[in-house]
Amino acid sequence: MGDNTSLVGICICVLMIAGAILIAVLVGTSLKKLATGEVGVKYDTFKRKLGTEILREGLHLGPPGYEFIIFPSTYKSLTFDDLERLKWLQNVLKQAGRSALHESCSYFNTSQFQAERAVFQEKVQEQIELRYEELYAIITDLQVSNIDRPSQYESAIRSKERAREDIQVANNERPRLLTEATTKQREAETQAKIIIDKAESDARILANKAHTEAQAIIAQYEKESEAYKQIVDATGLAFSIDGFISYLGIRVIADAKNPVYIGFDSPAKTVYP
Repeated sequence: MGDNTSLVGICICVLMIAGAILIAVLVGTSLKKLATGEVGVKYDTFKRKLGTEILREGLHLGPPGYEFIIFPSTYKSLTFDDLERLKWLQNVLKQAGRSALHESCSYFNTSQFQAERAVFQEKVQEQIELRYEELYAIITDLQVSNIDRPSQYESAIRSKERAREDIQVANNERPRLLTEATTKQREAETQAKIIIDKAESDARILANKAHTEAQAIIAQYEKESEAYKQIVDATGLAFSIDGFISYLGIRVIADAKNPVYIGFDSPAKTVYP
């Protein structure tokens, strides 16, 4: 019995020691430290899950076996003592960048620089990265700004915009102008119909009046002819044309409303021997 109790005690001690070791191991693998100037994001190596919280320097607790994905929290400055070499490097990088810019521009036309600005910027960065790799340099960011387009293109764009605005104004004004034109056309047609109707009415009145006057004149001449015939027959002027014409002249002068002046040839002069 005593031996069994001793064995149980030993087992308990072993389990306690193993538990303490396990706890120590778990704690040891659950605590990670970030040094000064470092920031990190937790990564669970068993679940393969990346954390969302950015942690800074210090001791941090996490799931057992996790790791930190570490980034520097400060920028490192490099100092060049050889200014001549630095200028040479800057010039090389400048020329390489200019060459990359020219190469990128060849893939776009003038209008695409504005319409596809993001695509153009990506193309420029791609070309610069290719050339900088040959110089063992890298580019982390690039922004394209102040794109100067040809003055003739700018003038053409402004003219196009003005024309587009004028077309829009004309399209907006078109219904009103069509209504005004239609109204004026109807007014002109109505006025023309009124004028034509009045002209036709006046023409009918004048025609009727002329017809009536013509009938009256014809009737008068018929009566005159009958009267002249009776006079000629009664006076025996049927064979005297001069007498008949004299009679007509007397009648015309008698019926005239205004004074009638008649000129005669001067009498013959007496000639003495």
